[in-house]
Amino acid sequence: MLNKVKHSLALFAELSKIKIPVAVSVSSLTGYLVFSGRMDAGALLSTAGVFLLASGSAALNQYQEHRYDALMKRTSRRPIPSGRFSVGGTLWFSIVTALAGTLILLFGSNLTAALIGLLTLLWYNGIYTPMKRKSVFAILAGAFVGAFPPMIGWTAAGGYLFDPAIILIAMLLFIWQVPHFILLLLKFGKEYEVAGFSSLTTYFDEKQLKRLIFVWILATVGSVMIIPVAGVITSGVITLALLISSVWLVYSFYILMTNPQANIRKAFMQINLFLLLVLVLFAVDSLM
Repeated sequence: MLNKVKHSLALFAELSKIKIPVAVSVSSLTGYLVFSGRMDAGALLSTAGVFLLASGSAALNQYQEHRYDALMKRTSRRPIPSGRFSVGGTLWFSIVTALAGTLILLFGSNLTAALIGLLTLLWYNGIYTPMKRKSVFAILAGAFVGAFPPMIGWTAAGGYLFDPAIILIAMLLFIWQVPHFILLLLKFGKEYEVAGFSSLTTYFDEKQLKRLIFVWILATVGSVMIIPVAGVITSGVITLALLISSVWLVYSFYILMTNPQANIRKAFMQINLFLLLVLVLFAVDSLM
């Protein structure tokens, strides 16, 4: 019995690309906390809804791209190409989890949060996913997917969708996504090309891509520091922590840009850690 439970949880984690819904849930929760300033049942419900909706969207992406996943070493062990789960089963999994997440947002939060959640799914699976095979500008389309989750949390807490505070936070998530994507291409771009995806590695060499990443890193830290200047963050200690974190990120990626032997995997972990730290600092400021 215990082994079956472990197997089911492991399969759920693979089908949902578990790291993605966890990250999306954290950004949504941050939006909720920044507006409300409290952790309550509404925060838990909206976060659960976002987690399930993101899980369904990620599984639907695997359904859409399973033929291409089979062509890349990075993705060939996913449930469908490896033969461990059926195509139809993945589709049903995506429908059920996405529907459950939407209903939780609708009845546990409000209509606006649920609609933004559905927009996120439609954008990711209906626009970004097919666009990846047609244009390198899919990177920018995909960046919008990262901007929506904090808006879900913000509106779930009762916030106005077009409040400047949440627009600034969403802008940060949008900008951060771009160097995050390019780092993936720097490491796996040739695999994407083999599978028929449009990749920046076709047009730029490694040195040029690193320079492009560094420019977007500067834009990312700039968007972080705008937020306390705009008054969204009020604590001097939190502002100082954001500044120190930003300097660390710039220095780390300067090393990436100037060192031909720099570890791409390490850089990828650093940019993810930076965003997590920034979101945690935003949440802590709101709860102080």
